[in-house]
Amino acid sequence: RIAHDNTLISNQVTSNSSRDTDLYILGDSYLFSYVQMDTSNFERAKQLVFRKWSDGDKSPLIIRPSKNRKILLIESVERNVWTVIDLLRVKAHLEGYRAPLAWHESLNATLTDALHHPTLEQNIDFTLFNFQAWSPFKSLKAQWNLAVFGRTEQAVVLSKDHQFLYMRETMDSLQRGSSFYPTSQTEIMELLARMSTIEKYALAQGFDEVVFSFIPNPVAITQTEGRLSNQLNQKLLAQNQERLHFIDPTKGLLKGGKQYFFRSDSHWNQSGAKVWLKQLNDYLLTP
Repeated sequence: RIAHDNTLISNQVTSNSSRDTDLYILGDSYLFSYVQMDTSNFERAKQLVFRKWSDGDKSPLIIRPSKNRKILLIESVERNVWTVIDLLRVKAHLEGYRAPLAWHESLNATLTDALHHPTLEQNIDFTLFNFQAWSPFKSLKAQWNLAVFGRTEQAVVLSKDHQFLYMRETMDSLQRGSSFYPTSQTEIMELLARMSTIEKYALAQGFDEVVFSFIPNPVAITQTEGRLSNQLNQKLLAQNQERLHFIDPTKGLLKGGKQYFFRSDSHWNQSGAKVWLKQLNDYLLTP
């Protein structure tokens, strides 16, 4: 219930560098909810094309003909990396590709869609009870559950100092998207192989360069005492050895820590987004 600043960052370009780059971005709400998606924010960008990961069912992303340097930026928050860093997901955006399902897989998917909806219960609850008049009662119930049973809503985890809410999937060490999932060396190599395959595919599609950037889950930045994160980005950087283009904002975000993230939301705030954007712009200014 803490009010959020919903303004979009704009006009961050400060240099007089030439506009010689076409920037294409596949990204998530860490970008489109906080950064105005136009060339005023991106150094050297002559044109900018942004595509949400959730827009996979729309028409293919068309690479516009020009003599400019063409960069594909692939961004994701840590909890979704294992889902979106997938060649078929990228193909779905660049050329509308869908891998055909075997007959039994197609039948199973049809039956699953007909018999089970993963968010149905949550949607019904939202429809029935998300009225302003119910808010005081829901708040009292939440306070009671927390005070008496030490219990929060199932999808979230309260920090030890009761100052931050985290998505449970980012805390649960059994889930791959968690900051505490024990990522093995084999899995790091698997993820790098996926990135390399995507890079080769994108270069063949007409891009000159592919850049990856994974945003750490908020808990990995704001809860640095006690439980240590799995340091996914740092492990990737160590094994990558500068072969793939990779932007890791972890160090910059750690300097500001808690001030760069909302307390009751799964995102960074505008200050955190600016740290990442400055790092990206420094990269874009590199010859």
